[in-house]
Amino acid sequence: MRTEAERQDTRKAMAFDLFAVIDKDPAKKTYTKEEIKKIIRVYLKTADQK
Repeated sequence: MRTEAERQDTRKAMAFDLFAVIDKDPAKKTYTKEEIKKIIRVYLKTADQK
């Protein structure tokens, strides 16, 4: 069972991963709500793959 500190670290790591994905395309300045949802869905689906 994970501690609260470990869960917080996981949440922070996920946020930074998503920042990196969003910043990957410097030409893209804005995202729609649907595009952000899609990014999060793909991230979650592929997070376990190595």
